[in-house]
Amino acid sequence: MKTLIALAAAVVLFPTCLRATPAKPALEVVVLGSGGPRPFGRAGSSFIVLVRGRPRILVDAGPGAFLRIGELDLDLDKVDTVLLTHLHIDHSADLAAFFNARALTSDGPISYRIFGPDGAGLFPKTSRFVNLLVEKDGAFAYQKTFGARETFAVHDLAIHLDSPRTKIVEEDGLVVEEIATHHGDCPSVAYRISYKSVAVVFSGDMDASALPNLVQLAKNADLLIFNCAVLDPPDSPSQLYDLHTPPRKIGEAARDSGAKSLLLSHLAPDVEGQQPAVRKSIGASFAGPVAFATDKLHVPVGK
Repeated sequence: MKTLIALAAAVVLFPTCLRATPAKPALEVVVLGSGGPRPFGRAGSSFIVLVRGRPRILVDAGPGAFLRIGELDLDLDKVDTVLLTHLHIDHSADLAAFFNARALTSDGPISYRIFGPDGAGLFPKTSRFVNLLVEKDGAFAYQKTFGARETFAVHDLAIHLDSPRTKIVEEDGLVVEEIATHHGDCPSVAYRISYKSVAVVFSGDMDASALPNLVQLAKNADLLIFNCAVLDPPDSPSQLYDLHTPPRKIGEAARDSGAKSLLLSHLAPDVEGQQPAVRKSIGASFAGPVAFATDKLHVPVGK
């Protein structure tokens, strides 16, 4: 009896001696926004990727990302990389707000590397987009004088489907790769983030014509985050299939890539309301786990 009492006292007085601290995953994804262009209670598409437990990479910056960052009390001090899949409003409208949040909590200069698609038609190249936001004569030119001093190294990525997969970041075991996709008239790219043999892939918005590129990028990824904004034909408006990949094709792509798990995001109300049918459609090809994203969801990647 005395032994049991002594052990109980030790647990109270020295809990760290008896309970191991859980190891931080090599990568972790925090879903800031899991919604699409319509305002129905979800923030627009946005993610923060943690590397060794520290937020490092912002993937898209849809409306509401700023709010979610505050609600989650995320430490932005080490976020130095921004990956934009495309420049639709629901993926990029909070970029200046993110810069503002980061600058107001920083105790030193900030250097960003920003990647996004080259321009075409009505869409500027990413470097011009950033200039229009925060550089001289931009909409928020004051931002660079409001808080920490900021510098921006912006890289415009190839947008044609025959463009090769490229490596855009490689440092201290962290690797980021990209490849062109297709989203109607809006230039778009997908990204793969790898660290310590763990990989997560972000599809962005894309139609089925770009699936061969995505399958190549997502080979054997631990997590494939695929935007699921439509139901299988003919249950969504026909014009949306020129912009988005339906569930059955998502399942085939996940199977062909060898991805270990699938997270569906950028969810529309009709997709959210038909989750069993979406799971069944994807499950016809893909046998791995399938989850639906929600705002503020934390997803450890790999083991």
